[in-house]
Amino acid sequence: MSKIGVVIPAHNEEKSLHKVIGEIHEVLENYEYNIFVVDDGSDDDTMKIALRNNAQVAHHAYPLGVGGAIKTGFLMAKEWNSDIIVQIDADYQHDPYDIPKFLKVLDSGEADIVIGSRFLENPPELNGVRKMGIFFFTRLVNALTGYNLTDITNGYRVFKAELLDCLFFSAEKHWAIEMTLLAGKKGLRVSEVPIDCVNRETGLSQFFNIATFFFYPIRALKQIYAAYSRGSS
Repeated sequence: MSKIGVVIPAHNEEKSLHKVIGEIHEVLENYEYNIFVVDDGSDDDTMKIALRNNAQVAHHAYPLGVGGAIKTGFLMAKEWNSDIIVQIDADYQHDPYDIPKFLKVLDSGEADIVIGSRFLENPPELNGVRKMGIFFFTRLVNALTGYNLTDITNGYRVFKAELLDCLFFSAEKHWAIEMTLLAGKKGLRVSEVPIDCVNRETGLSQFFNIATFFFYPIRALKQIYAAYSRGSS
């Protein structure tokens, strides 16, 4: 049976993390799995809750950002000799009960990486500017890679752990974009599965900060240029 490493980056997610981890335990109870929570400089009880719910925990003394937290989690999953890596958010906007859909596509041999898409079924109500940004960057990455994806910025992903070295992005931000570009440059097969975007019940999105919202497209474009211009080897 494949060993599944579940990576959860978390920053001040004490109110939702218990539910996320609990449902992952339920979904994967018939698998060999481990949950790796990376507490990215939280100043609440995120780490305590993760430990209390039987997760392996790494703590960043200072926040590195989502990309940095994910990379730490990937290294933890690799050290545990995972065969499959699941990356899911701590804020419960990703439904843990969707994990079997990802695993089914991966197990079928149809793809090396499976990404969740909010736009294949039941598109969510998003801010118009944010939606335009998602569609713009998705089309740009599709043009650069030859993929036909619908939700390039989505962080709900499952992939074969043996591919980790060639997918190991450098970005602390916009990691999903860079990771997908790297997959395209390596000729990896990427598929999507429909997911519902659960409305955040607690905490704040990164887009709550107006500076983050404004600078996101500028930083993302710079990251795309840097990742795409890097050598393919």
